[in-house]
Amino acid sequence: MASCDTETNEKPALPVAQGDKPGIFRAAESIFALANSHSPEFADATVTFGAKDDIPLAGDWNGDGRDTIGVFRPSDNTFRLRNSNENGPADIVLPFGQAGDLPVVGDWDGDGRDSIGVFRPADATFYLTNVLEPDAEQIVVAFGGAGDLPVAGDWNGDGTATIGIYRPVDSTFHLRNANEPGDADMVIAYGMANDRPLIGDWDGNGTDTIGVYRPAGSAFMLRNENSPGEAQIEFTFGVPGDVGLAGNWTGTPAG
Repeated sequence: MASCDTETNEKPALPVAQGDKPGIFRAAESIFALANSHSPEFADATVTFGAKDDIPLAGDWNGDGRDTIGVFRPSDNTFRLRNSNENGPADIVLPFGQAGDLPVVGDWDGDGRDSIGVFRPADATFYLTNVLEPDAEQIVVAFGGAGDLPVAGDWNGDGTATIGIYRPVDSTFHLRNANEPGDADMVIAYGMANDRPLIGDWDGNGTDTIGVYRPAGSAFMLRNENSPGEAQIEFTFGVPGDVGLAGNWTGTPAG
């Protein structure tokens, strides 16, 4: 079990039953630490999974309403996914993408199951699949540019995840309401240099909104609206160097 030092600076507190909650991936130990509140004093679950250079993921891979962990391994362009937040081997091992790709997760067709995709910086294109099968991309969307980081979420509450990017050079989110080429439907300045984008339904209202994880201070800084402004939920979880993630770990319905 890994200890996860935490410090709370919550504004405002939310009931445990609502929305997505934080997690971290500690690469040096290949440990996920997951919390069931927005004011965590400790991890509610710790899971040993993955390897040092993996990129952590979370999604509802089997449609049971509960998000579970996964990793994308850049060394072999492979997704490795678990159907429970417990120690064990990957339930799904899925080659997808090519060298240099960055992973993205979302329910692209609204069927209640998350599936995978990649953003290819070399051609600024998303390659998405609706089935967890090797190299079966069904949606190809040119969007973003070199240096951008991919994000995905249900920005308008219609039950379908759509693409977006976070542009570190000017700390802006560029979000689309359709998995089709076109201009961003929303451009939102948020965060600061070295922040990492983080997406979730923080208040349980069925709409995903933006946030960032600040590695230097292990700080989650989240908004309940896709608009500029100060963080509406802010707390620390983990230690410097951890990678932040988010999910509905309990599967408890919102509200």
